[in-house]
Amino acid sequence: MLDADRARRLAVHALRCAGTDEAEVVVTLGDHELNRFTHDFPVQNLRRLTGSVAVRVRRDGRQGKATTSTLDEDAVARTVQRARDAAGRQPAGSEPLAALPEQGPSRLRELGPDPSDPAATAAAVAQLAQAARGAGCAAAGIHSGLSTLRFVANSGGLEVCDIDSVAEVSLSVFREDGAGWANSIAPTRAQLACADVAERAVAKAVSSRNPASVPPGRYTVVLEPAAVSSLLLFTAGAGFGAQQVAEGTSFLSGRLGQPVFGGNVDIVDDCWHALTVGPVFDGEGRARQRVALVERGVAAGLVHDAQTARRFGCQSTGHARPQPCPDGPMPENLVLAAGESPRAALIAGVKRGLLVTQFHYSNLVEPTRLTLTGMTRNGTFLIENGEIVGPVRNLRYTMSVVEAFGRISGLGSDATLASALFGGHVVAPSLRIEDFQFSSGTEF
Repeated sequence: MLDADRARRLAVHALRCAGTDEAEVVVTLGDHELNRFTHDFPVQNLRRLTGSVAVRVRRDGRQGKATTSTLDEDAVARTVQRARDAAGRQPAGSEPLAALPEQGPSRLRELGPDPSDPAATAAAVAQLAQAARGAGCAAAGIHSGLSTLRFVANSGGLEVCDIDSVAEVSLSVFREDGAGWANSIAPTRAQLACADVAERAVAKAVSSRNPASVPPGRYTVVLEPAAVSSLLLFTAGAGFGAQQVAEGTSFLSGRLGQPVFGGNVDIVDDCWHALTVGPVFDGEGRARQRVALVERGVAAGLVHDAQTARRFGCQSTGHARPQPCPDGPMPENLVLAAGESPRAALIAGVKRGLLVTQFHYSNLVEPTRLTLTGMTRNGTFLIENGEIVGPVRNLRYTMSVVEAFGRISGLGSDATLASALFGGHVVAPSLRIEDFQFSSGTEF
């Protein structure tokens, strides 16, 4: 299914059908295997092969786009014509279209697909379920792998191709009124840390029974990487893109070159980081560049696509989303630099506070301060005098990421690939943050 030659044939055919018009073609092929289980019984097992061809045509300062999931030459030809018709119906743009990138390397990187291994998957699921059952717990989870081929070509002669994969195991464990959760994300299923996931999830479920209530307010918190990912992914989506800065909706608007976070915070966008996953070129076919976004707390840079690069008088950093896109460029491989403290040392430095495993259903409240709200989930614990003393009921947080990242008093050495509810991946360690605001409590 992930056939680069087939993808190229479809792209070349689309460009041929576009004739003298400028055209860009993105062929995406995916191989997704998903296993859901409850206790030690599989409840869903699927393998889904997907494919699409997206065609963007540009003529006389106008552009149109059309997409098909039917991967044959006739369907591609009809898609090109729909894109041409759409371009013809558009008003002329007030801003000139940026030039399409010209010929680049034909293959920037190929990690290769993650091959299906049903026997290994079954063994991993059994290991997870047995660990939960052995502790008197119920368990549910997913074990999945996704391999994706992306091929971008245009009428300027560009051809770039990349195959990458990402796998995840996620385990929720329940015992009486206690709940625990852990996950592992890696480029392939063989690299997933299933034994560690089972151990962590079971330990949290057992230790989170009979939670007590604590009043809302400001606490020192130790956020594990999954919780940190919620904060960072909203920061990526609403903060570091050049278009948001130009429009005044970003927390960085008017603050480039100024301190925005604490002096111990360094953030880059780096698709080549050893722990991250995803393509190494963007939606326009340009190679992604490593961009220093925050250096020692100072706003150091932004990510650009071709349009914002024209506006700012600089070069694209290779962060375009599939075009045309009204939302502008966005970083997709954020890396928050780790510190040197084990997570236990972060906890030991807390006089009274909370350990947070995960945030759930976080949402953006106010973009220029990056104010978020959401709930703790799957293991929240009270810390007193440097020790975890017991579980607490979930709390709602309402907090500005700008304020929170200005109050980081400790960075863990446990950087890992993490994700949050609405998708995306970041590399992040655990963090200790002072005066983190919880706005209300719950009964669960």
